[in-house]
Amino acid sequence: MTTLSELPNEMLLEISGHLDYPNLNAFTQVSRHFHALSNRGLYRAVAKDTPGKAITWAAEKGKETSARKLLQMCGLKILDDLAFEGQEPIVIAASNGHTNLVELFLPYCIQHNTKKDREDLFKRALTVAIPEKHVAVVKLLLEHKTDFNTNHEDRHATIPLCKAVEMGHVSIVKIFLEHNYCNLDTYDLDGMTPIALAAATKASSENLEIAQLLVEAGADLCRDDNLLLKAAKSDNLPVMKLFLANNLCWRRLEWSEVLREFSQPSRKNHEIGSLLLSWIDVDRILKISNIQRCYLLRGAIANRLDDLLEKILDESAVLDEDHKANRKGILLCPLSLAVCYGRPRAVKLLLDHGADPSGEGDCRPVQFALEKGKDTMTRMLFDKGAIFDPENCRGSAEYRQLMKLRLARVQRKPIN
Repeated sequence: MTTLSELPNEMLLEISGHLDYPNLNAFTQVSRHFHALSNRGLYRAVAKDTPGKAITWAAEKGKETSARKLLQMCGLKILDDLAFEGQEPIVIAASNGHTNLVELFLPYCIQHNTKKDREDLFKRALTVAIPEKHVAVVKLLLEHKTDFNTNHEDRHATIPLCKAVEMGHVSIVKIFLEHNYCNLDTYDLDGMTPIALAAATKASSENLEIAQLLVEAGADLCRDDNLLLKAAKSDNLPVMKLFLANNLCWRRLEWSEVLREFSQPSRKNHEIGSLLLSWIDVDRILKISNIQRCYLLRGAIANRLDDLLEKILDESAVLDEDHKANRKGILLCPLSLAVCYGRPRAVKLLLDHGADPSGEGDCRPVQFALEKGKDTMTRMLFDKGAIFDPENCRGSAEYRQLMKLRLARVQRKPIN
């Protein structure tokens, strides 16, 4: 019985001509002989039926030979048929780090439709190459940026650079700067310049190096009045110091904005609080509205500035009835804040200056102290006459029982 491999070439070609693409693909893989005989037919079938899917597959898998053959057979049509944005072969190849395929598609993309289409395609290819740190792809694209007629001042142009800044890719940021890719003082779509984004990013050695590169490249530190506050919000002390060392004038800041940032409770680096305090006119604030004094008081507690706290308590009536009317300025009563931040020294200062040890409403210092297991502060509150009944606090029966057990422990155990 004659096998398939023993059939004449003419008959095999006739058979392959009646196969659909999946079966023809399988046919070419039977043997080297079948591949040599039918591979060209396979590409013809692909070019006729599913050129878009095939070139997309080649771009994703890095199949340069297949991509070249498809481009030879289909030309620009194979690119134009890919209707969905982000499915262009050059974008797919860039996202997978296939530099050779990006280079292959470049001539076709440069001729791609309108100037806007070319710019968008270029920026998308750049942007997708950044997360996986495909340095060679980024460098190749930037070497051809003039061919895409990119706008140096365009707000969209800053997006790829901002992405590299945000992700801390130092080598890629260097390439952008070497090629003078965009105006460093142009805001992106989120209203951020690259230097502003460096300030708003979490502190790291990479982040600091990037900020230094941007400053050395001429980024305008005076363009954004809140540049220093952005660094403070992100707990980025190294970048704050870098800006100040490079003559950033932060006197244009709104003092109320600085004061609000100074009062934030979540900051880990209290040196930032001290740096912000150096700009705040404490004596002036102590003479004006009570709401600002409340922010100052909260900042003193949050940033462990006991000397400032004592000064505020000595010179200003922040614990009087007026303070209760401005609760929005401090969210919790000062004593509860001090307990929550684990500040026994602040608790003592507040109690010595007449703070109510029992609190009011849902703001109960003793309850917070029991929740956090702060036995010393709990005893300090009771020694000053605090009243607390676990049965009356909000929460589940289990929670109230826990409060009872912890209260009993404090009452049994002497506190040194």
